[in-house]
Amino acid sequence: MKNIKLLSQILKRTNKLIVSDEYKQSYSLGNSFSRKRKLSFSNVVYLICSVLRKSIPLEIDNFIENHTCLNFPNISKQAFSKARQNISPEAFKELCRLFVDSFYNSKKKLNKWHGFNILAVDGTSIQVPDTIECGKYFGVSKNSNSSCDGISLI
Repeated sequence: MKNIKLLSQILKRTNKLIVSDEYKQSYSLGNSFSRKRKLSFSNVVYLICSVLRKSIPLEIDNFIENHTCLNFPNISKQAFSKARQNISPEAFKELCRLFVDSFYNSKKKLNKWHGFNILAVDGTSIQVPDTIECGKYFGVSKNSNSSCDGISLI
């Protein structure tokens, strides 16, 4: 429940940034998005952030169906492709920074292992280069032939 509340707060901050005029002016290339058009700066950012996996027309249709509160217009894939070219990649770097900083600044104490933040543990093992240093640092795993391989548990 605590994480849901945190995520909700982070998403509200992210949304506030996306719809701000300062953000739009900073990251729209040239004089793009200066006039009121069918496809606004914030709607293009929302669509890009929705993680495109299928064809653009399908993603646009799914997005419109799932986000009726945004009043997203019916647009062509060409209109979307042209609009996204007018947004600086730095816009998404700032969104990522805001999201990550908000998460880490909200946590008083993060669990650490050897100085690294622990976000998930699944017990996966990865074979590391077969050197003496790796064997000493990560340990070794013996197989049926009793030869040793360096293994790192993630």
